[in-house]
Amino acid sequence: MLLFSVLGARAHEFWIEPEAYRVAEGQVIEARTFNGENFEGIEYGYSEAAYRQSGVAAGDVRTGVTGERGARPSFQVAPAGPGLNVLFHASPVSTLTYPGMEKFETFLRGKRLDAALDAHAARGLPTEKIREAYFRFVKALVAVGDGAGADVAVGMPYELLALDNPYSGSGEMRVQVLLQDTAVAADVPVFVFHKLGEAIEKIKLVTDADGIVTLPRLPGDFMVNAVHIMEPNAALKESTGAHWVTLWAALTYHIEN
Repeated sequence: MLLFSVLGARAHEFWIEPEAYRVAEGQVIEARTFNGENFEGIEYGYSEAAYRQSGVAAGDVRTGVTGERGARPSFQVAPAGPGLNVLFHASPVSTLTYPGMEKFETFLRGKRLDAALDAHAARGLPTEKIREAYFRFVKALVAVGDGAGADVAVGMPYELLALDNPYSGSGEMRVQVLLQDTAVAADVPVFVFHKLGEAIEKIKLVTDADGIVTLPRLPGDFMVNAVHIMEPNAALKESTGAHWVTLWAALTYHIEN
C-alpha cells in the first residue's frame, strides 16, 4: 500500500477522465484531469511536482506516472497489468480565502457540511478572511482487456473504493467512503454525476452504517464525489494559516450498454 503525505486550483469537483474506459492489453491508457462540474471544466497538464503521488494500480502492482511538463492528457501510462486498472492522483496542498461568512456558508450548505458552521463559531474563528487548505484524492477505473478484478485502496487519506466492478458482473454498484483507510460513519453526503450522451443527472446520497452508497448500474459515465472537512493539525495550520482543511475524493467509471 502506498503512503501519502497530506500536504491544485479549486472550483467545484476535480476528476480523472479516461480517453477510453476500456483498452486492449498492451495499449497505453490516456486520461485527462479536470476541475469543474457536470463533466465540464478546466483541463490540467502534467507536472512532476503535482503528479509525484499519482499512478496506476492493478491488484498488488503499482506504477508511477511520468511525462513532459504540460503534457495533455496528463496520464499517458502503460497498464499495471491486465484486468481492472485504477488510475489515482493525490494533489499537493492548495489554499483559498473566503472574504466573509456568506460565501463560506454557501460552500458548506452546498456540500451538506452544515455542522461545521456551529463548530466554526464554537472555535471562535473569524467571520472574515476565512482560510481553507484543501487536497484532492481522485481515482478512475479503466478496463484493460476483459477488465476483470477489483478496485483497490491505494492509501490516500480520503478515498472512494468501488466494491463492485463496473465492467463485469451485474446488479447495483456499491462505493465505500474511506477516511485514513477506515470506512466513514453513516449519513456522510455523497454527490454523483451521471452522464449519458448530453444529459447529466445529479444524484445526492448518504452513506449507510458501513460508509457505503449504492448506485444504479445504468449505462453512461459516473463521477462520484465526497468532501470531508476537519480542523487542521498544528503543522498545516502553521504552514498555511488555514482555519479549516478539506479533503476531496472522486471516483470515475463507465457502465457499458
